[in-house]
Amino acid sequence: MAKTRTKKATLNIMTSALLEVLTMLSGLILPQYILRYFGSAYNGIMSSAVQFMSMISVLTLGVTASTRVALYKTLAQNDIAGTSAIVRATERYMRKIALILVAYIVVLALVYPLVVHTGFSYCDVSLLILIVGINIFAECYFGITYRTFLLADQSLYISNIFYCIALFLNLVISIIMIKAGYSIQMVRLGGAVVYFLRPLLQNIYITKKYKLDKHCEPDMSALNSRSDAMMHTLANIVHDHTDIIVLTLFTDVKIVSVYTVYNMVMVALKKLLSIFTTDTEPIFGSMWANGENNKIRKNLSIFEFLVNSFNVVAFGTAMVMILSFMAVYVPENVKDVNYILPGYSIVISLAFVTQGMRIPYLSLVQGIGHYKQTKKAAITEAVINIIISVILVNIIGIVGVAVGTLVANVYRSTVYALYIEKNVVQRGKYVFIMKFLWSLLCIAVIVIPAKMIVQTLYINNWGKWFMVSFCVGVYAAAVILIAGFLCYREDLKNIVHLAKTIIGKRI
Repeated sequence: MAKTRTKKATLNIMTSALLEVLTMLSGLILPQYILRYFGSAYNGIMSSAVQFMSMISVLTLGVTASTRVALYKTLAQNDIAGTSAIVRATERYMRKIALILVAYIVVLALVYPLVVHTGFSYCDVSLLILIVGINIFAECYFGITYRTFLLADQSLYISNIFYCIALFLNLVISIIMIKAGYSIQMVRLGGAVVYFLRPLLQNIYITKKYKLDKHCEPDMSALNSRSDAMMHTLANIVHDHTDIIVLTLFTDVKIVSVYTVYNMVMVALKKLLSIFTTDTEPIFGSMWANGENNKIRKNLSIFEFLVNSFNVVAFGTAMVMILSFMAVYVPENVKDVNYILPGYSIVISLAFVTQGMRIPYLSLVQGIGHYKQTKKAAITEAVINIIISVILVNIIGIVGVAVGTLVANVYRSTVYALYIEKNVVQRGKYVFIMKFLWSLLCIAVIVIPAKMIVQTLYINNWGKWFMVSFCVGVYAAAVILIAGFLCYREDLKNIVHLAKTIIGKRI
């Protein structure tokens, strides 16, 4: 069993890394083509429309959390009948939600062009929204149920492979169609066909591989805990989408385009972290069920150090290099809005750092199923973000929504850390505070001198940008290693030992 778990974890990490690299490349390349050939407004419209449609997932992600918890037991017992019943119940629920999603997409296509100033015809914008909606419908109707199943089985690598193929095909087809002179609607339609086929083919493969009974009686009781998980999901969605919604309502689509380009970089870095967190939730859940509190304490400490180190290196480097990135990334002919925003780049980077810091505590809370006990903190975070963002967007513009996100993230990360300390593993009240201050100090040591040097350089092409970014990243990693050796030597030693064990088993 241990060897199987290690093998699955390794495959998950490898395929997740490949998926995130492809996602990052696609996210960098495709929007640049859209900016160059169609302009900032179309880029802003698509990003805003996707965010609005994604909000409907509040009705689905609460179910996936409930499904995962139910599947841990049946999968551990090799209960195919029980597993099939849970999957069938989830699939039935998801398909009902998919029908609601269709109605939501139609309403959005009718209303969005009336309330958002786009500068394009009503029909063009409506059609674009309907086409973008195809992707989200396909994922809801076909994809989410089986990806959730694979996550619970620690076999997410199967879904990752299908995603990688779809990402690559979408990128190639979209670029070919853009260069061939097709409209933005036809370009998005080409990609929609690819994303529609992906979950369909994935489901056929999984049903045959795992011999799931597609015609069994669904076990609807497996979804009983979805309401508490759904509240978390609602709060997360509101929090994650507050910035773009506030900017859409209080500014214009060009500012939204600026936000999406910065957010593209931040989300790409955030997703890279998921490479190391793929199996964390089910592992914590298993340890908690077996009463292995000492293992939880040790692994939580290791996970904290790993997450904090990645946050500092990744987003510290981003703070230094993102303005140079914007100067190179945004086409020279795009003069309709300013993408060089020093203040915003710092605040949004810090916001993502503080959001990342709660990942270890969030994974542990979800693994042990404490959704009900922590939903108040999730809701409060969303409320804080909304209030501050709405107030400040009219005073300091796009920086205001970033401040709202930062303050809300600090609040929830702190509350989750204190909850874990009080109710799960007792390590001392100041452990989180010291690690938080340690991270901020490391960021300051990285950013201040590196930014002063980079500002004196003339970076006007990708070659120079990658070279300088690499140097800054190496410097950031060196700072973390030295700081880790001085302050968290035991965690650093445990990570090195764990890496050697994984590499040894692979060899």
